[in-house]
Amino acid sequence: MNRRLYTFARTCRHMLMFALTAPRDSLYCALVRVKWRPSWKFWGLPFIQVAGKGCSIRIGKNFIANSRIRTNSFGIIQRVLIRTTRDGARIVIGEHVGVSGCSITAAKSITIGNHVLIGTGAIIADNDAHPIDPAARLRGDDCESRGIAIGDNVFIGARAIILKGVHIGEGSVIGAGSVVTQDIPPYVIAAGNPARVVGKLRPVDGGVAFLDAGHQRCARARMQEAAT
Repeated sequence: MNRRLYTFARTCRHMLMFALTAPRDSLYCALVRVKWRPSWKFWGLPFIQVAGKGCSIRIGKNFIANSRIRTNSFGIIQRVLIRTTRDGARIVIGEHVGVSGCSITAAKSITIGNHVLIGTGAIIADNDAHPIDPAARLRGDDCESRGIAIGDNVFIGARAIILKGVHIGEGSVIGAGSVVTQDIPPYVIAAGNPARVVGKLRPVDGGVAFLDAGHQRCARARMQEAAT
């Protein structure tokens, strides 16, 4: 009974909090030129910036952005950051997406599907931020950028980095701390630096599962190996 009462009280508190912060959130989104939806939930204000001519950021319904350290078990080292950095850049985020203390930065294009989770400290960037050539850096030249696409039902673990040009297939899981430099197929677990496939998943009703117990043991061993 006490547990039920606690859950009820917490739910009521959250509903009241989001009702009180909705005017703040809608005003903030209007100021940064992003269409706000009443189904969104901000735990602390994210940092959203639409910089450049012809840029756009579009986010679907039931978006959750967590920028508060108290509401993430791993902690949060920064606010959620979503920004375009070059003319014509666009970011499209689907429905029922949850992000915590991550950076999503587009100089060209980043597309994120539905029901995607992005862990705290993750970085998704379709550009290198600075050119590799020192002379180009001194001149202030633009760096290379290639679009990123993340499929539905993907889970990106804490502190993972998704680099330019990467496509991640539907239902895949990216291990915490991984650096993804190449495409990841659907329904796999990828981990390491650079990330590689360490396990395979299969779609089932309401979720995914390992192909069998042998694949599960093998994936654990490969993830431990990739972490060393």
